[in-house]
Amino acid sequence: MNKLNLMCPINGTGYGITSTNITKSLHKLGVDISLYSIGGPSAETPEDRDILLPLLNNARFYNNYAPCLKIWHQHDLSTRIGRGPYYVYPFFELDKLLDVEVHQINQADGVFTASGWGKYVLENSGVRIPVFVAPLGADTNIFNNNKIRMENSTYVFFHIGKWEKRKGQDFLIEAFNNAFTAEDDVSLWLSPSNPFLNREETEAWMKMAKESPLGDKITIFDRFPTQGQLAEAINASDCGIFLSRAEGWNNEIPEMMAMNKPIIATNYSAHTEYLTESNSFLVNIQQTEPAVDGKWFKGDGHWAKLGQSEMEQTIEHMRFVYNNNIQSNPNGVETAKRLSWENTASIIRNTMFNQEA
Repeated sequence: MNKLNLMCPINGTGYGITSTNITKSLHKLGVDISLYSIGGPSAETPEDRDILLPLLNNARFYNNYAPCLKIWHQHDLSTRIGRGPYYVYPFFELDKLLDVEVHQINQADGVFTASGWGKYVLENSGVRIPVFVAPLGADTNIFNNNKIRMENSTYVFFHIGKWEKRKGQDFLIEAFNNAFTAEDDVSLWLSPSNPFLNREETEAWMKMAKESPLGDKITIFDRFPTQGQLAEAINASDCGIFLSRAEGWNNEIPEMMAMNKPIIATNYSAHTEYLTESNSFLVNIQQTEPAVDGKWFKGDGHWAKLGQSEMEQTIEHMRFVYNNNIQSNPNGVETAKRLSWENTASIIRNTMFNQEA
């Protein structure tokens, strides 16, 4: 049996949810995992706990010569387990990596990335080790089109993503207010909780939304405690909208496509790995600009510039899906089927253990 020392967070963050799904899928494929949780582990369900706890216990008797995979930030990859081949899987959003990030990645034997765009960024930034594209997935046991939905005349746009300029909520709120009037039977739902903001920063975002001209049509949700509860909220909506300036993947889009929801999204960065004209309404990007938000990004790379052309495209898409009551996305469902966690795990396993696909 193939043995693996796996270092990753096991929790409800984006990294944690991704790592949990990859861990479970590798285990299902028969990989013998010694699991090292970055930070305290937490399982969302009893079923997950029953799978993960033995893997965490395996870490006491790890194999010193087994490959090590670390799913973590690109600036913090210096620690590892054992002395076997070392692989890393970071997520990044900008079009250029910092020198320290390139250095840390280059100390590994191989690096996984979620998209062809990510592979280009890695190689263009100076990464010289082998780069392997392993797209992420959607858990169709949770996110699927089998749920009963109560009929509602109000057309609901749903955006999921923490308050952050990179996620584009400022642009989205402006587009929503430009696309509709008080007479339109439409609503915008936001699930934007960001634990890394202070109270003043959160209040500024809330004010931007609620004091906008159509603020009474905007509903802001706290973070959904479980993936199942998030799926129920998606089920109650009509269209996903993601106007990100940059993304390393964006888990929620494949999840919404798996639930047969139409998608409006920027045609940039990792979105380009799985969004096409046949499964989404694309907002094409004309230019990039230095990534500056006054908090996390200080202009060391570029992201999409959301300007007048992007605003016009977004308004046109929002009006179209609303006026035509577009509530399904069969091509998106097929895309989500292809983007399975088992596929992600298979690429990782076959790469690390030199197996045929």
